[in-house]
Amino acid sequence: MKPYHYDVLNVHAFFPTVDENGTYDFEKAECIKLPGMRSFEGSANGDLSKIRADGIDYIVISSNNGYDLTLNFVQIPDNFKVKALGEVVDGATGIQYETADAEPAPFALVGEFKGSKDNIRWIYYNVTASRPNQNGDNKDNMKEPDEESLTATASPLPIVINGEEVNVVRGGVTKKMNPTTWSKWLSEVVLPAGEADPDNDGE
Repeated sequence: MKPYHYDVLNVHAFFPTVDENGTYDFEKAECIKLPGMRSFEGSANGDLSKIRADGIDYIVISSNNGYDLTLNFVQIPDNFKVKALGEVVDGATGIQYETADAEPAPFALVGEFKGSKDNIRWIYYNVTASRPNQNGDNKDNMKEPDEESLTATASPLPIVINGEEVNVVRGGVTKKMNPTTWSKWLSEVVLPAGEADPDNDGE
């Protein structure tokens, strides 16, 4: 049976510590679960440039600038808006508010798709979210909740693999690929740690 997927679930955000050089450390990352995600869409961000010579596409250059993400929730968790977007909870009144000069915090976005045999678990390693859209709608007595959505950018994250710097963007694993990695996927950020496996074609 060919692999397929549907239904997004078990979505988490892992917030790394970032040192003065901009290096991410996920060892003690703070994890916030994101319940109520209805859908997300990732649009590839990059260009394919062609240089014609000798009557052919002589040089083809592809740039990978990550993904533009759209995340749709029943309701965005308040603790995520505090951590990711810099919203503030006022201790005296309980008001949670946003400020114009708040700095967003980067995070790894991790989740899971239901699949044919082994649920596919996925990650975007370096995500920065923008302020959410907010809306309300009268629905002619239909008790369907309004949605909240936000956009985010998944950028390349430089990591060192076998002594060489590699810019990773996203990844994924199934139980068949590696049961150990799959089992801990939702509790920590797993980074690539070795060479590509020539015997694993992703099937």
